[in-house]
Amino acid sequence: MADRLVSYAFGMLRDRQAAEDAVQQAFLELAGSAASFRGDGRALRAWMYRAVRFNCLDEVRRRTRRPEQPTADLPETAAADEIDISFDPELEEALGELNEQQRSIIVLKHVLGFSGDEIAVILDSNRAAVYASGARAERRLKKILAPVESTGAVTSQRVEA
Repeated sequence: MADRLVSYAFGMLRDRQAAEDAVQQAFLELAGSAASFRGDGRALRAWMYRAVRFNCLDEVRRRTRRPEQPTADLPETAAADEIDISFDPELEEALGELNEQQRSIIVLKHVLGFSGDEIAVILDSNRAAVYASGARAERRLKKILAPVESTGAVTSQRVEA
């Protein structure tokens, strides 16, 4: 479950370390409220995705208030059990042009394979709103990626309606 949560957070933040931090924070929040948690496994999964989503939104707001200075001198470190959650660069750039809600829906649906009903629970929304927002996001992505696809530059991770 943690790998899927990191993939989801990475789709929202496009930063592996920040994604891992958002997931870790969600697990800490769960540990703090475990005694009072009521529900089954589906409710727990929805709660975790919602917690990760809110942690990601908090990170986006924090970045907006205090942009980070790049540190090109520091080497990248990779975890031994690192999973591949990278996106095609053009797709990653196109995802950045979507709003947070739309990006969440695209990642949950097309990267992690959740159904519309599951996404509605995770985003604390209704199915109709998820489908409408998802359809708008898919149309926008197709429009953004159309010039790239016509040149053949994007070969993987295409978003299909």
